[in-house]
Amino acid sequence: MKTSAPQGDTQQPTVIGFEMPSVDVDGEVTHGVMSVLLDVLPSLKWAVSLTVLHEAFAREHRLDVVRLVGSTLTLSGPVDTLRKLSGDVRDFVQSVSNHCMRVRHARLLDDAQPVGTVPLDESAAPGKIDLQLDLDAIRRIAGIPAMLEAVVRAADMRFAAVARVTDTEWTACVVRDLVGFGLQAGQDLALETTICNEIRQHGNPVYFDSASRDDTFANHPTPAMYGFESYISVPIHLPDGTFFGTLCALDPKPAKITVQTVRTLEMFAAVIGREFDAERGNAP
Repeated sequence: MKTSAPQGDTQQPTVIGFEMPSVDVDGEVTHGVMSVLLDVLPSLKWAVSLTVLHEAFAREHRLDVVRLVGSTLTLSGPVDTLRKLSGDVRDFVQSVSNHCMRVRHARLLDDAQPVGTVPLDESAAPGKIDLQLDLDAIRRIAGIPAMLEAVVRAADMRFAAVARVTDTEWTACVVRDLVGFGLQAGQDLALETTICNEIRQHGNPVYFDSASRDDTFANHPTPAMYGFESYISVPIHLPDGTFFGTLCALDPKPAKITVQTVRTLEMFAAVIGREFDAERGNAP
């Protein structure tokens, strides 16, 4: 039975052990897997911080995979590297916890800022300016907060978001978070860890009532990494057919998703696509 992640801000894990890969009988270097055992099931917020930091850690240590599954952090790469990595892994786990706490503190300091507001930095790279303009255009659509409220009710899930999804980035535009996920407007997730990236590629809705009981998603890394059981996401297209992103909802608990639920989200997604296109067209 799948156990959902605790929702408290203070659920920061500590490394309690390692399962090291073995070296072959000839002593040659081979690829292997190291399991890092944590003392608690990390919070969803901790998992988000992991997605922010894991790529740099993997590159630094020549690792193929850094993945959280339940209360185990799985690393794969050269065996000789893995067997010397215990100290760095302990430091990395602590750095993820520190990042998680910094994000939490920054959120508390920014509570007075309007939801979805992202200050425009004219010195930023063109891609970042485009992102900020998109976020600002989405924020100006007055009906989106009410839509997300309707989504959480229709889907019986406690987290909903409008996400901008490109071939390189997944960015939250507007968020309705009743589960304590901790993701805010303007924040990114590692694209390859999201199901929305798959939707960008095939253009179809994805949904399931319970990941752990679903033939397709029981072994999928994304529900395990973020600790959710139920999920629904539909694509948002602009009037000319351009893919913008997704309207999604999820929850650590199972939910019953009906055809009507999917149609409701698709209707909202169509409205968001039209309104966003109009807002960007009217931007100064």
